[in-house]
Amino acid sequence: MALISCDMRFGRSDEQKRQLAAGLLRVVSAATGETKDDIFFVIREGRGINFVEHGEHLPEYVEGAANDQALIQRLK
Repeated sequence: MALISCDMRFGRSDEQKRQLAAGLLRVVSAATGETKDDIFFVIREGRGINFVEHGEHLPEYVEGAANDQALIQRLK
C-alpha cells in the first residue's frame, strides 16, 4: 500500500484539498500501478510559522495564493 503524506499551511478550502488528493491519487496510481483503493493519503495542516524555507518562516497562507508568488519565483 502506498502512503502519501502532505504537510501544508492552514487556509485551503475543502474543495482545494479534494482536488489535490484526486490529482495525487491519479498520478501515483499511474506511476505505481496501485489502485486508488491501495493508496492512503493524509493532509496535515499547520500555521505558516511552522514551515521554514531558506532559513525563513513562511507567512500564513492567504486565499488566492498571494503569499506563494514569491515562493514560486524562488523555486523556478
